[in-house]
Amino acid sequence: MPTIAPDRLSLVNLYLPDIIADPTGFYDRLLDAGPVFDPLVGAWLVSRHIDVQALLASNGASVRMDHTSALTLFAGAGLEEAFEALDMHLSFVDGDEHRRLRGVLAGPVQVRQVRTRLVEPVVHAVSAALNGLTGQPVVDLVSGFAARIPIDVIRHLLAIPADVGAATIRRWSLAWGDVVAAPGHVPTTDRAATLATAADLAAFLRQHVTDRIAEPGTAMIDGLIAKMHRGEIRREALIANLMMLVTAGSETTTNLLSAVLMVLADEPALWAIVRDDPEQVADVVTEVGRLHPPTQYTARRLLQPVTLSTGETLSAGASVMLMLAAANRDPLAFPNPERILLDRTAGRISHPVTFGHGAHVCFGAPLARLEVETAVRMLAARAARLGPRPRRAWRHNANLRGLACLLVQLDLDPAGGAR
Repeated sequence: MPTIAPDRLSLVNLYLPDIIADPTGFYDRLLDAGPVFDPLVGAWLVSRHIDVQALLASNGASVRMDHTSALTLFAGAGLEEAFEALDMHLSFVDGDEHRRLRGVLAGPVQVRQVRTRLVEPVVHAVSAALNGLTGQPVVDLVSGFAARIPIDVIRHLLAIPADVGAATIRRWSLAWGDVVAAPGHVPTTDRAATLATAADLAAFLRQHVTDRIAEPGTAMIDGLIAKMHRGEIRREALIANLMMLVTAGSETTTNLLSAVLMVLADEPALWAIVRDDPEQVADVVTEVGRLHPPTQYTARRLLQPVTLSTGETLSAGASVMLMLAAANRDPLAFPNPERILLDRTAGRISHPVTFGHGAHVCFGAPLARLEVETAVRMLAARAARLGPRPRRAWRHNANLRGLACLLVQLDLDPAGGAR
């Protein structure tokens, strides 16, 4: 990894622990500077909301990654299998192939399906997590709550057997997330261990698909296997995208829910609003997600020249990093960007790019929002107090930015109640 210079506006600065903990200053400087070419990653950092949103929606910006240079630079590091899987990810294909693959994968988690078929499993997952916190005056809301809920939902969707522990699923999810979110898809953590864990996930899913073919059921995975049998998706592409579902369905939701809980713990007035008026939870989630998006940036390669709002023209072939988190803090799009304003959604002109925009907008967003909003409402119905404690810690993933530990003092009603 290149040497990190704290005073530079480089993507690698996002890996500094103090910037991971609070990237506000970094993004403010980036917005002030306009588009910045980062020689350490060979890409333009684009941060203005109007430009980020336009490029996310543009057919002239490709998500396909060229792994040739990484394979040359890191020959023998074991990246080949990971890159082969990534090249089949829905997130990294364009055009007709993307539309076709999205049609195969996205159906079970679209808004109608989420509202009709997934509310009960989500409520069950939240209830189980809350019951696990009962009787503990101080709890880690990441490991005990925010991480547990999406893992239980993923277990339901993919029919993962009970003998595969939540800790194992979490380890798989974190490892593949470290690959997917890294610059150039080269992990910045222990590369060998990360790739070995990701390979374990792939091996499990291959065997799991085989087992479900022998004994099919009615879970989401069984519908995808049926589509595989009809020739709508190849087996290895199915495995690659199931890996994506495990990570995207777990890590982004965990990060978003953890961030919402952090803000609620830090702001008693906002916690009181959530307890008194659960209808405002959706706006709280939107605003916290704007300030603390679970994905900080996403990469594109320009297929044609692009002139930005600031007047700079980027040439065809240029690599760009669309700085989602900076765009969500752009004062030109969101006045008083550091403030959580629950009425910001009324008459909104600019929309946060928390879940992306355009053809590649996150198709799991409706499910993620359902999980986060349900978790907050049910926690607020049972917890009179949410007091922050020391030892807050962040994971070392600059893109999938999320808390590793969030200790709070929790007065939880064991009887509970629904709101």
